[in-house]
Amino acid sequence: MKKVLKQVKNALGYFAVYFVIQNIISAIAGFIVVAKYSTELSAARSAGFEQYMTEYQKYLAGYNGICLILTAVAVLLTYFIIEKIKKTGIVKEADIRKISGKHIGLTIMAATGAMFFLNFMLNILPIPKELLGSLSSGMKNLSAYPFWQAVLANAILIPIMEEVVFRGYLFNRLSKAMPEIVAALITSVIFGLCHGGIVWATWAFVFGMIICVFRIKTGSIIPGMIFHIIMNTFGTLSSYTTLFDGITETGIKVLTVAGGIVLATALVLTIMGKKTAVEDNSAEVTVASAEV
Repeated sequence: MKKVLKQVKNALGYFAVYFVIQNIISAIAGFIVVAKYSTELSAARSAGFEQYMTEYQKYLAGYNGICLILTAVAVLLTYFIIEKIKKTGIVKEADIRKISGKHIGLTIMAATGAMFFLNFMLNILPIPKELLGSLSSGMKNLSAYPFWQAVLANAILIPIMEEVVFRGYLFNRLSKAMPEIVAALITSVIFGLCHGGIVWATWAFVFGMIICVFRIKTGSIIPGMIFHIIMNTFGTLSSYTTLFDGITETGIKVLTVAGGIVLATALVLTIMGKKTAVEDNSAEVTVASAEV
């Protein structure tokens, strides 16, 4: 029991670092917005609290890209410093391990299918308009800053950071205290809740569980990084370009079904394959292995 509590405590401690840093940076951005746009916000306040918050969120959205970049860098740097103090390393503690070419291929295959299945499925399911409205508003916030910031933050740094936090530190510690499937469920629930409303949370939960399949089978977060980077790159391009605007309803359905088949095939092949043996004294792996 003591071992279980210790691992859960460690997992919560590392998550707290991520949570606190994220909120501190968001708070600083909020103070900057209030100071820089005080005149505009004062005028909006006279029209009511709702108008004030609308204007505040509009100005704050312009800082989202920088906030995401700073959060990712700050979290990874803090983890690096913590491990240095503990005389260990973030590569070992977050399970950044080499994976086989087969698993790289299956990960890319799964991500390719998920790009269309997970994203286009939202257009097919009977989701209430008000819930889809909150999802659309969240997507707009993701494209309210310069494209270069979106690429650096959404497509590169955030995927790497979130995999280190959730499938690295959280899953690693929880899986030492409970069955891996339970650790995957808990990690994915937390991951989902960190992404906001019910549609976002459910989408992120499914996203997290898919990644956990590769996490469990390979003992590494490298597949998660690859999968996450591909998915977020797709989302970024969808938000900043008109690449998929001309797709018909029939086309969306065809791509959704095709994507689901490709994703399911990759998952089945991964689940049926042999689980990679993980040893504590395995060869060192450099962070460069995570590059795509």
